[in-house]
Amino acid sequence: MCIPTTFTSSKLDGFKLSSDTLVKLHKTYKGSRGKVFCPVDGGRFVRVDDPRAVDSDDMRTLTADQAAMDLTQLPWLPRIHQDGTKTFGGKGAWIECQDVEIPKDKRLWFRYAFLRFDAFPTNAFAALVAYPKNNIHEPLPAYWISDVKDLEETHNGANQTQWTECFVEIDPNTDFVGTLRWVVGTGHNVEEDGIPNNTRFASPGCLLIDAIDVR
Repeated sequence: MCIPTTFTSSKLDGFKLSSDTLVKLHKTYKGSRGKVFCPVDGGRFVRVDDPRAVDSDDMRTLTADQAAMDLTQLPWLPRIHQDGTKTFGGKGAWIECQDVEIPKDKRLWFRYAFLRFDAFPTNAFAALVAYPKNNIHEPLPAYWISDVKDLEETHNGANQTQWTECFVEIDPNTDFVGTLRWVVGTGHNVEEDGIPNNTRFASPGCLLIDAIDVR
């Protein structure tokens, strides 16, 4: 299946969404520090998750919480960082494309920006997960796109990345046929084992995707 290279239409044809409340198309989007994102090419880009749908305690509002997916049981979480801390997934959103074909001599390419909206110390994250033969119960190891910890450590505490072009080798040894899912969720850094009691956690981030292609 051919992935749409740009989001030029008013619909997300060819994609499956976790929630049409938390996944939206935009012509422009303003980050927390006033930076306005515009599409690099094409007429629109997609936003995955909604960091503005929070209450006064930075928890997801009831409507957003109902629309969000529970990520706590994902087989590729928690993520263990180099310093030993872990990111557990709370609630989140995703966009996916099924029946994607990527020859072993090609790579997946997409342009993204990852945003957070406050300094609350939860590790909101974005990851790409590939599922061979569309089996969503047996994913390949997740490709970590970005998270708050990464913004703190490698982007001088920035609230967002710029538009970033990313090349991902799904499986260099064989042709890939299956599902690609971009997942965004709240997270929490803890040094001991165990998932926090509140699966909503707090302060979701968001992923803007401007274009996707196989090259």
